[in-house]
Amino acid sequence: MGNLVLIGVVGNYYGWKGEFNFILEYRKIEALPYGMKVKIGYSPNFSEEYTIEHFQKKNNRAVAKLVEINDKEGIEKLRNQGVFADEEEIQKHNSKFISSNTIVGCKVIDIANGNVLGEIVEIWELPANDVWLVRTDFGELPLPVIEDVIVETDFANKLVKINVIDGLLDLTHNRGAVDED
Repeated sequence: MGNLVLIGVVGNYYGWKGEFNFILEYRKIEALPYGMKVKIGYSPNFSEEYTIEHFQKKNNRAVAKLVEINDKEGIEKLRNQGVFADEEEIQKHNSKFISSNTIVGCKVIDIANGNVLGEIVEIWELPANDVWLVRTDFGELPLPVIEDVIVETDFANKLVKINVIDGLLDLTHNRGAVDED
């Protein structure tokens, strides 16, 4: 396995034959095919390899079954442990998937003047759209991941070019700052 990313957590067992609730870390994961290898444990270094037997998406959760486990007791032993998978393998089966490792650290550039606004430090997956939190010289800017704002992404070079729409920079704030009014 190449670059392992956390894709979810093993939840409660689902039925009696080794199926489990799979709490997804990324809502854009739609498919994990039969035979795909994953690692389950508290970290990629302290994990064991398993094989996906089936995976069915249900909103921000999924139900999955591993080839190696056929009862609820087996799932109970894995409960609350992370599920890690090869980033390239996930992307092969999920065209909209982009890991946080790819996005965090990208420089954000204002397309109008070429100025670097800051660097993406965090990702928020919200119901309407994702938000990338950008650390700027003036504080943190929640950047909505929408067509009107994101103009171009070049993840290979860690660059994101944006259109600064009216009012966007007004959203910049200092985390933890106290208003003295």
